[in-house]
Amino acid sequence: MTVLHESPVVPAQSAPGRQVAISIRGQQVTVDCPSWCAYPHSEVYGSLEDVSHHGPAISLTAPSHCGAVEAVLAARVSSWPFAGDVEAAGPFVAFDPVNDEVAQLTPAALTALADQVVAHGYALRAMAASIAG
Repeated sequence: MTVLHESPVVPAQSAPGRQVAISIRGQQVTVDCPSWCAYPHSEVYGSLEDVSHHGPAISLTAPSHCGAVEAVLAARVSSWPFAGDVEAAGPFVAFDPVNDEVAQLTPAALTALADQVVAHGYALRAMAASIAG
């Protein structure tokens, strides 16, 4: 049976959140981090343009051939505020579909998966509404 794993959708247009210290080639820099960002910012960045923000992901899972469960659709709020791209600077939804055969499903399993896709669609709509301007 498929399971929809989701974290609460946090409005991306909320207050700036907090300031975080990041390391760019050994230099400490302080940047604003949105309240919806769940990214640790612990790596050493090559440049300020490499700094990005990412919220918690929601993902649809499906059974794999070996009995495990794999994420087949994932989405999260993200932004790249210093990359020089106006569309990527503000919050947007990063959508990551897996383009691979995950399992051969029986009609009952496919029906269950379809129900989860519908639920995932509602979660995606809520995510879109959270960043609508």
